[in-house]
This record gives sequence, C-alpha cells and structure tokens, in this order.
Amino acid sequence: MKNQNMSDILLPLSSEQLNNLKQLESTCTNIQSAWLSGYFWKIANQRSDTKSLTINQSNKSNQVITIISASQTGNAKSLSERLHEYFNKNNKISRLINASDYKFKKIKDEKILILIISTQGEGEPPEEALSLYKFIMSKNAPNLSNLYYSIFGLGDTSYNLFCQAGKDFDKRFKELGGNSLLDRFDSDIEYEDNYNKWSQDLLNSIDNKEINSKNSLLSSGKEDRTKFSKSYYTKKNPAKAIILTNQKITGRNSEKDIRHIEIDITNLNINYIPGDAVGVWYKNNIDLVKNMLELLSINMFDTIKIKNDLITIVDALQNNFELTTNTKNIVKNYAIITNNKFLKNIISNDANLQNYTIQTPLIKMINDYPSKLSSEQLISLLRPLTPRLYSISSSQAETQDEIHITVGVVKNLISGRLYLGGASGYLAESLKPDDTIKIFIETNNNFRLPVDQNTPIIMIGSGTGIAPFRSFMQQRDNDGSNGKNWIFFGNPNFTEDFLYQTEWQQYVKKGLITNMHLAWSRDQEHKVYVQDRIRENGKEIWSWIEEGAEIYVCGNASKMAKDVEKALLDIITKNSGLNIEDSHEFLNNLRVNKRYKRDVY
Repeated sequence: MKNQNMSDILLPLSSEQLNNLKQLESTCTNIQSAWLSGYFWKIANQRSDTKSLTINQSNKSNQVITIISASQTGNAKSLSERLHEYFNKNNKISRLINASDYKFKKIKDEKILILIISTQGEGEPPEEALSLYKFIMSKNAPNLSNLYYSIFGLGDTSYNLFCQAGKDFDKRFKELGGNSLLDRFDSDIEYEDNYNKWSQDLLNSIDNKEINSKNSLLSSGKEDRTKFSKSYYTKKNPAKAIILTNQKITGRNSEKDIRHIEIDITNLNINYIPGDAVGVWYKNNIDLVKNMLELLSINMFDTIKIKNDLITIVDALQNNFELTTNTKNIVKNYAIITNNKFLKNIISNDANLQNYTIQTPLIKMINDYPSKLSSEQLISLLRPLTPRLYSISSSQAETQDEIHITVGVVKNLISGRLYLGGASGYLAESLKPDDTIKIFIETNNNFRLPVDQNTPIIMIGSGTGIAPFRSFMQQRDNDGSNGKNWIFFGNPNFTEDFLYQTEWQQYVKKGLITNMHLAWSRDQEHKVYVQDRIRENGKEIWSWIEEGAEIYVCGNASKMAKDVEKALLDIITKNSGLNIEDSHEFLNNLRVNKRYKRDVY
C-alpha cells in the first residue's frame, strides 16, 4: 500500500470512519500496521466466505458431515470427492472442503468430521493442511468431546513414517476428547479396496451412532466445489497428447540432466492455470525389464493375468508395476522367497532394514542376490505403477495448445551399469518428437498467483523448482500485471545450470522482474544457497512483506524448503521486533491468509 494514493484506497469509507482510521494509523508502528492489514484482510474473507447451507426440510434432523481433503498428489482429493458423492447418494448431508480453506478455529462446532489425508516428506502433513495441523497441535486447540471423527490415511510403505500425518491427527483428536466413529485406516498406494471397505464401514457407523442432533446444521466454513473442478481427463482416463520438444537445458559439464519438454494438446480441450501440475503415465525401460527377468531366470514369453487380461510378463513389467523404488515390504518378501541369509539378517533389524531400503534400489538388490523366481512370485513382490506429477512450467495464455514441463533426470550407477528413474528416464530417453504420451491435469489451487495483479510476489526455488515460476512470469507478462516480481534461484553452476537464462534476462530487461538473486553452490569455495541470498536481502524482503507481498517456495521439502523457512523466520524476527515464537505465528498467519504458499516434494 505504500505507493498508492490514500484517497484511492479509502473511497469506500465514510468521513467518520476515515478520521478514526487516520487517528489509529498515527499511533501504529510498522509491525502494528502490517498486523492490522492482515487482520482486516482476514475479516473481509471470513465475511465473504460465510454461506448458509441449503437443506431440504425433510433432512433437518440429519447431521452435517464435514469431509476435509488434505492432498499432496491428488489421491486424497479424489477419494474425498467420491466420499462426498457416496454420502449424498445415501441421503447424508455432507460438505466437502479443502484443508487450506477450512476455518479451523471453528472445528469445535463440528459434530461429524471425516479427514482424508496424505503424508509427505518425513512424516509431515501435506502443504495445504499445515495451518490446520499447527492449530490442532497447539495449546489453543479446543476441546473436541462433541466431535465424532474418522481418518483415512494415504501413504507409502517405502517410507519409514508411513501415514504419519493421519496418525498424528488421530492421536491429537483423541487427546482433545474426540470420539472415533471408526478406527483410522492407513493405506498404501494400492488404496482402492481399502477405501471401498472403509467408506462402507464408515456409513454403517454413522447410521448406528446416536449423536445428539442439537446444532447439527452449524457450518464451520464454506463448501467451495470450484476448488474441486473436474476435467474430462483424469488419472484413470488420461489424454493422449503428442511430444513436440525434448531438449536438455543443462550444460555438457553439468552434474544434472534437466530436460525442457513441450507437449501438444491441440484439440484436447485441456485447460490449466499457472501452479497446476501435469500427471504423466510412464513406461518402464525395456532394458531394465529384460535385465530383471534375466537375473530372476524368468522366461520373457511367460504370460500372467492382469485385470482379467492375459499379457506377457514383459508387458506387465513395462506398463503395470513400479520397478525403480524399493520398499521394506519388498525386501522382506524377497528375503523370504529367496531364503537369502544376508537379507534375512537385514530384515531382522528395523533400522538396518530402513537404511538398506533407502540406499538400495530394487534392481541392485536383485543384481546382488539373484535367484530363480516364477513370474507370479515376482509380481507378488511389486507395487502397481502410479503416474508422476510435474509442475507445469508454462502459461496457457502464452503457449496456447502446449504444456511445458521441466524434468530432472534421476540417474543411479549400479554395479557399473547406469539406471534411470522410472518416469524421468521415460521422459528423457524414451520419448521423441511426435511420440504419444498419456497425461492429465492435477489442479493445485493452493499455489496460485494473486487475484490482484498489483500484488508483489517473491518466488523462491532451486533446480527444477523454478518451473512454476516460469509459468507465473509468462502469465503476468501476458496480463500486463503491475505487481513487482522477485526471484531467488539456486543451482550448482552459473555456466552449466542457469535454467531458462535468456528468458529471465529478457524479463529483467523489460522490467517485469524487479529483483533476481542467484545462488551457485559450486562456483566458489564456500557453498552458497538460496537461503543465504534470502538472509542477505532480509531488510528489503521484510519491506515487501509489509507491502502485502505473497511468498512462493518450490523445491525439495526436506532440505531446501526447510532451510528457506528458517531464513524467513530469521528475517521476521530481526526486522519485526517479534520473538521467535511470535515469528512462527506471524509466518503461519501468512500461510493462513494465502500469502505464504509452498509446492514442495
């Protein structure tokens, strides 16, 4: 607001309101002014969000069931939508809401709450559920003795803290007096059967519970169905698009292999918004498949049944199963099937098993300890292949019938042989121009540009984390936005790893990018990262925050994103006069007010 004319801002106020505001303004420090700005912004949004539920007179005795979706890759969102429709078909009044839109301080008014939540990183809740998580875990969390709840957790057993986010919420709800409708269900990536049973049991449990219906129609937030907009193309029904370009954009001597890939979506009627991701169904490398079969003495022409279809084992491994990620269950089962003494010793100690799983890809384990297996035994070990999500690095306003993605190729040298990541290797090496690719759009309403095009934004990313910010700048350029733009970007070397360098230079030249600070970790003896550049510019960053800037972070959740958050907390503490505890609260308020947004993986 600093550079705006005061009369332009205050036109909607009466003379008395204007005088009162000026008197208050004259007594406020900078930090108090910043706090008031966020306070009134939040009040305005709460008022605009207030909606009464329209419910048939005949249903007034029923409880309103609140379904909260807390998703990382879209699975929790999809299941939440299905549960919402399932309840409606069975004459239950339910409302569906994204965790980031939930007015969490009103959770004390809920009677029936269903949470479908994924886990990311090191046992953490998904980004969109962080504010709810922090509130529930805080000393300010309310008594929930009037609440009946159920939790369906989504996770991956290859991680040590499997479904930890769901477990944390379950434990805390119980501590706060909550009553479990149905025991928490923790599901691996093969969740379909588990979900079907859980949803049926949940409906039965709700039918059988005698819950006091008083105040049953209290609403603790809005039901915004637009947040769950559907596309004709989905994970189960992907579009068939065409590859236009597959270009390496890191230098010859770079330690990274990063590809710029352009996808033609002409005539597919696909729409996307900057911040969205594209889901890619990939195929496993044929050489990897053949090598695995050879090590396990399995005939390539063996046939097996997949979903009532009889196909060759080669086709099954290429298209239906995950081959590049090892898990504790795979190691355990392989040790038992092969009766391998070394592996049996590993699985006897959980810590050793966890370390071995992290450090040893599936193909390396098989290469080190080959054994004769049947096709059925091999399939019994494996998990189903799932699509990979990539942040879209283009704006449809500029590229029209194209989607651009920025892909870092995963490479592992195992026993003198190079193996690529499943999806990244497929995108980098298997696809050429004119090839077909199966895709779908995964919306990400928690990583959007500000509605007000005058709002300044700060974008922080490293490596392929720069991808969504390319789409942001294309969009702001096409919109003619006047908001200031500041980019922090880090990678190993300036000459080898400056992704989209000429584009950024053009944006700087035309004035679209106000500031750009770069961190090249390997270009000097002392390593420099984006968080270092952030601290160096702390005073100016704070002034942007006071002006209402929105902050975006994209990149690795366990490393870069955590270090960046520490740097932001240091800046807030140093420049606001707040202590570290209040700085945490300040940053969380930015998150709640959609001014601090992260797309981390």
